[in-house]
Amino acid sequence: MDAIVLQVTGMACDGCAERIAAMLRRLEGVRQVTADHTTGRVEVRVGAEWPGRPVLVERITGAGFEVVEGGTS
Repeated sequence: MDAIVLQVTGMACDGCAERIAAMLRRLEGVRQVTADHTTGRVEVRVGAEWPGRPVLVERITGAGFEVVEGGTS
């Protein structure tokens, strides 16, 4: 299982973090999501059939948050 770490801005509270986590958990291949609004860190653990980083970014930005480029691994 691989881990994708994204730096996300716009998460103001636990509710925002949970919204992102719940949304990403619904994607095929996503095994686990941890989001922390205080650090802006979203860690996504994925299996072999995950949709790819662009889909994760698209979902997050589509929900009104921003993924900071260069702040990912």
